[in-house]
Amino acid sequence: MEVTFSALKQKDVINLIDGKHLGKVCDMTFSFPENRVLGFTVTGCKGFRLSKQEIFLPVNAVVKIGEDAVLVKFGKEEKPDGPPPRPDCPPPCPPPCPPHRPNSRRDYGEYE
Repeated sequence: MEVTFSALKQKDVINLIDGKHLGKVCDMTFSFPENRVLGFTVTGCKGFRLSKQEIFLPVNAVVKIGEDAVLVKFGKEEKPDGPPPRPDCPPPCPPPCPPHRPNSRRDYGEYE
């Protein structure tokens, strides 16, 4: 998929971790000799849009660039509730195996 920078600047950036709107892409950073895109700068607004906040998003944080928005995973993921595993407990033992029968046929002596 090819996207021009002017088209990318018009897209909203949404964080998939918490669902927040981070802002719009305002700049792109790349390294010149290698011609690699390093990331995007997103300008978001806090409060009543009086103070602007800039966030640098590395390229590996971008999940999908769609028609309307850029989806990213940025920040800490919250861990599920529950007790943490205790490091001093050994892992549970597997269930015992059934006895191995090399041949499933019975001997004639077993019937009498």
